[in-house]
Amino acid sequence: MEMEMEGGEQAGMEVEDVGGLAPEEARAVEELRQALEARDLLPPNFDDKYIMRRFLKARGFDIDKTIDMWSEMLKWRKEFGADSILKDFVFDELEDVLLYYPHGFHGVDRDGRPIYIEILGKVDPTKLLNATTVERFLKYHVQSLERLFAEKYPACSVASKKHVDTITTILDVKGVNWMRVSKLAREVVLHINKIDGDNYPEILHRMFIVNAGSGFRLLWGALRGLIDPNTAEKIEVLGEAYQYRLLEQIDESQLPEFLGGSCSCSGEGGCLRSNKGPWNQMMTSDNLSESALMETGHLSDENLACQDMEPDVQMKLNPQSSGSSSIPHRMLSSPNTPVTRKEDVVTTRLTTVGSTVACFRLCHSVWNLQLLKLLVEVIKVVFIFLWSLLSVAQLFSALRRVASHCINRSSSGEHTPAMKSGGPTDQDCTAPCLERLKRLEHMVMELNQRSPRIPPEKENLIEESMRRIRSIESEIKKTQRALNKTSLKQLKLEQRVENWKESMLTSSCRFSYCSTI
Repeated sequence: MEMEMEGGEQAGMEVEDVGGLAPEEARAVEELRQALEARDLLPPNFDDKYIMRRFLKARGFDIDKTIDMWSEMLKWRKEFGADSILKDFVFDELEDVLLYYPHGFHGVDRDGRPIYIEILGKVDPTKLLNATTVERFLKYHVQSLERLFAEKYPACSVASKKHVDTITTILDVKGVNWMRVSKLAREVVLHINKIDGDNYPEILHRMFIVNAGSGFRLLWGALRGLIDPNTAEKIEVLGEAYQYRLLEQIDESQLPEFLGGSCSCSGEGGCLRSNKGPWNQMMTSDNLSESALMETGHLSDENLACQDMEPDVQMKLNPQSSGSSSIPHRMLSSPNTPVTRKEDVVTTRLTTVGSTVACFRLCHSVWNLQLLKLLVEVIKVVFIFLWSLLSVAQLFSALRRVASHCINRSSSGEHTPAMKSGGPTDQDCTAPCLERLKRLEHMVMELNQRSPRIPPEKENLIEESMRRIRSIESEIKKTQRALNKTSLKQLKLEQRVENWKESMLTSSCRFSYCSTI
């Protein structure tokens, strides 16, 4: 079947299952499926080879660990209400959140994957958490994931005519002040990381971190060795000259102007608010057909039976299906159903379109950004640790000086009236300590308020100094080699002089002996 695409053209809706499972992956998936069925942990809408492969990858294809992770995921979805969050939760403060946390999906890369963009340099954590609560923000995060599964992945699969279940991410870190992240914001990031890692693993295709300064690149080089190699290979840290690399992966028309593309989305309030992509066309089209999604690789004869979707969602996705005959979903997956009957089902516009989209909604995940957020957390912890060490060192230094002062006064006989009367003297020693502690706290607060970023001119001086140091090191090595050669020559000369002296001494002795005779 065909559907009318943008511009009035007719495009075939056949979708390839590109990048299927390797033989060893297929065996592991089948083993996991049997184990989950035996434990009654395989709901029909999760009986999908791609979902199970993602969880297997997250646990190194260890079946027992994967079963534990799977069980915890199902338990979390039930407690959090993830299955119904699309229709149950309304995020009224979205406009304010987008203002203080610029992010969103915009277009697709050259392979048809959705592109997710975040402008981290413009994030204001304080105002963001004033605009919404932590609980509602977490629900918004999960709802965005579910919307990705329900709308974006199926539409991208149809548009690119191949199976799509990963995203490309772009993070702009220009102007990010790593020291301004509050404790509450860090806790929210950690909570999101746990949700993503435990329930939506292995969906990141590639992440580009652009406008990264020299300090960030140095830190990334140090931390890269501590990260899982498979994850590290997906991340590229780029400086200010990143446009060429992005355009290799993304067409210019799909990339916003502020990232080097040609798209402005001026009529939709900007690129990050436009939600541009094939999912917009798919959601507004009344000609979305079942056969377009049957070829995605998710809807084989074995797993076509996604169970009983709500009627209102079916009508929303396929309003013309109200006049079609209704056939139960289990009938489509039954091995006893005749082939001709299945063909009739395929050619008829049925309400299974809605249930197919529901399957996609539960199959994949997004926002695998925990690596970058982990880097932010590591930087914050390192700075806090250094400031703590400095404060403790200054405190002990102050206490040592106060103790020395008290000892000197007592040894010199300069007693206060309270001491002469036998009263306590703790206050005399404690008051200066408290005063110094207050001054230290004030100094630490001032240091925390200062920007940790190095001015560009100082960065240039540092880089120039590093170049000079490398040049000097090279010259030192050359000089050392020359000195070694000179030392060898000197040793040879010394040996020759010694030989010459010995020969002269021998000659003089012979001459003296001859004279005596």
